[in-house]
Amino acid sequence: MRAGGRTSPRRPLPTLGWPRPADATAGAVTGLFSIPEGMAYAAIAGFNPVAGLYAGVVPAIVGSLTSRTVLMVTTLTSAIALTSQSVLSDAGLDPKDAGNVALLTVMVGAVMLLMGALRLGVVMSFVSNAVMTGFSTGIALQIITGVLKDATGYKPQGEIKLYQLGDWLVHVGDWQGAATAVAAATVAVWAAARSVRRLEPVALLLAMVVVSVGVFALSADVELVRDIADIPAALPSLTAPDLSVVPELVGGAFSVALVALAQAAGIAPSMPNPDGSRSDVNGDFRAQGYANLLGGLFQSLPSGGSMSRTGVAVSAGARTRWAGVFSGVFLALVVLVCGSLAERIPMPVIGGLILVVGGELVWGRRRDIVLVLRTSRLSSAAMVR
Repeated sequence: MRAGGRTSPRRPLPTLGWPRPADATAGAVTGLFSIPEGMAYAAIAGFNPVAGLYAGVVPAIVGSLTSRTVLMVTTLTSAIALTSQSVLSDAGLDPKDAGNVALLTVMVGAVMLLMGALRLGVVMSFVSNAVMTGFSTGIALQIITGVLKDATGYKPQGEIKLYQLGDWLVHVGDWQGAATAVAAATVAVWAAARSVRRLEPVALLLAMVVVSVGVFALSADVELVRDIADIPAALPSLTAPDLSVVPELVGGAFSVALVALAQAAGIAPSMPNPDGSRSDVNGDFRAQGYANLLGGLFQSLPSGGSMSRTGVAVSAGARTRWAGVFSGVFLALVVLVCGSLAERIPMPVIGGLILVVGGELVWGRRRDIVLVLRTSRLSSAAMVR
């Protein structure tokens, strides 16, 4: 079977359409999520956390304006961050050097553009539905396991995601009370808001704001965004790539690009275009290329289609590509105007809401998962892998 990201007649530029009111709300929620999530991913991989924050500005705006998968949000993911760190370390380059990061990001963008121009997205047409279902579900599971520590204060052990999930459940006695209570309260507020029809589009935002204010009022002892790094009250500045190390990063740029494009390929089947248009894998390749070419010049780490950030946008009511654009603009405004307030967002709040988003992604694919499991053992094995 063909994957969800099918090719379509090539148009020079995607149609932009008009934004909906819900897109503004979805953009605000996604922009706020980009603060702790982007900084955490960058910090875990040994980069300057601010570079992860800035990955939610220019790449998100450019990627959303040019992608063929309308709701896809282009930004930093944990896999991209870790792969980028490995590439720079193997080349003997400092991952915190702005010139090195800028060069790698620009080169990743060039590789993505090249693959889109050569229409190599056709390879995705031969990927079975079982594999794509497994890939999408695997990303959702990765999203869930990635925030278990934020939600409960306990970091699960093991390399396999299912093993980590089991380890986390077995060690429920090691969960931190305050963090777990805050995450649970976040999910509860989200569920309560979601049950009211008028509040459903802003349920994620309400949960984030209400519980964050409650944590501040009660002086709860939980990890905050500012414990990762300070948020500078400044927009990303123009940064020149260090062209002297191009030879060392050629192979690595291909590696990072392939990881990013593989992750993004799972978004189109999970998030169909609301306007009924068909996604175009090659168009998405090019869109991510543009996002990295420009983002690399403005202090961004390499970026790609993010399942978690796209899931947040969709859960918050995104209807057009403008939700991703608004997320980048809103993030820039927050950083510029009220970064000190954003530093007070509790990490367990983000953990709780990401658990909700990851759970919704798995639930949304439940019929495909059941269908694959019933089809054949071979298809089931392909999905599990």
